[in-house]
Amino acid sequence: MIKLHNADARDVLRSTADESIDLIVSDVPYPCTSGGNKGVRRPTGMLADNNGRIFDHNDIKPEDYAADMFRVLRDGSHCYIMVNTLNLFHYRNVFVSTGFRLHNLLIWRKQNATPNRWYMKNCEYVLFFRKGVLRTINLPGSMTCHAFRNPTGNKSHPTEKPLDLMQFYIENSSDPGDVVMDPFMGSGATGVAAVALGRSFVGCEIDPKYYTKACLRMGVMP
Repeated sequence: MIKLHNADARDVLRSTADESIDLIVSDVPYPCTSGGNKGVRRPTGMLADNNGRIFDHNDIKPEDYAADMFRVLRDGSHCYIMVNTLNLFHYRNVFVSTGFRLHNLLIWRKQNATPNRWYMKNCEYVLFFRKGVLRTINLPGSMTCHAFRNPTGNKSHPTEKPLDLMQFYIENSSDPGDVVMDPFMGSGATGVAAVALGRSFVGCEIDPKYYTKACLRMGVMP
């Protein structure tokens, strides 16, 4: 089962039934900065048309959707939220205030780095939450710091995530036949990974361009 929505994630979450989702994995939108690149010319392209913002629809706040994410998840389910350094503590606090419990802070180590005057950034952070009762991950030997190659070159989305990273989280926190949700799916990496692992997928993307790409990647008519 694949359900894709070209809509506002807040509306889709509000209309999703209570405890109908087994896992949420999402690279949620959050404010981005220049990273302290004083005196360094920023790349053109994905930042050029948005006054320093990567996306047109990047103003949504966790306060707008975290409670609904908690509501739609089944008891004993997991939730993976990708976030940058500046927003790490704020997002953690908002999600915990809705009822989530923080299991762990995961680190995805990439093969490339973002320029920064205060240490080059070669990793991203993932807040690993749970709802309700404790559930052991399916591969308990997994490490909190894990390395997966970051997509480069001709990407289908500016912040596209590697399929094997998404598969790593999905395989650890769900079973075949479970329903995986990504309310901010971009070009659909989470969905492609979920379907490849025999899970059902519910995805949402507000930007028609990326929604169409996600549909094509999953063999669904836009």
